[in-house]
Amino acid sequence: MLYIPEHTPVLPAEPPPVLEACPLVEPLVGHQIGGHAVPVQGPVEYEIANATHGGAHAWGDEPLDREAERWVLPAQFAGDADAKATWGDEVVLYWLIRPEDLAAHRFDQARLIVQG
Repeated sequence: MLYIPEHTPVLPAEPPPVLEACPLVEPLVGHQIGGHAVPVQGPVEYEIANATHGGAHAWGDEPLDREAERWVLPAQFAGDADAKATWGDEVVLYWLIRPEDLAAHRFDQARLIVQG
């Protein structure tokens, strides 16, 4: 006989309707508004920071780290064949902006990073 401790949840034989209604989470990069970037090739915040400093700092340098922390992601968009919007093989567009520019609606200060 199989012993199951009292605190161990027992799943029903049939999945509950909520599991059938929710698709499985796929580890793919997709469209996203806000949150943290899901990079294809590396931290997009560091790409922006490196460009801001003219490529003068190596990865791990404190000024580069500080600058990377200043950028947030308002949006990222992956290629979408259904929408007929593709930019190459698994290319993702990332828009980043500093929080103070976002709060002041200075969208001209947003920057685009393309990875793929």
